[in-house]
Amino acid sequence: MPENIPDPQQRCEAAHLGDASPCEGPRDAVTILDRHGDMAAACVHHGARLYASLIGPRVHAGSVPGAAIEVYSRAQTTSPFAWLDHHEPWAGGDQ
Repeated sequence: MPENIPDPQQRCEAAHLGDASPCEGPRDAVTILDRHGDMAAACVHHGARLYASLIGPRVHAGSVPGAAIEVYSRAQTTSPFAWLDHHEPWAGGDQ
């Protein structure tokens, strides 16, 4: 694999292929569900990024107590699709 693309087998299911950031904690800290019921096991970092990028997401507890609340809290200040070119936390509204 090219150096700038992480090995998907070493990261959680929620990590986008274009997101080079590493997982934070266990890869099954939480489960993220989209509005259609599709699920992905996630670390806290990628769980927050995925949650912030979905319409109508839900987060459920996984292997880490308190991680679902942490993911929800982080998602509130995370830009949708943060791995693209966003560098500032999202404050809501038009940008």
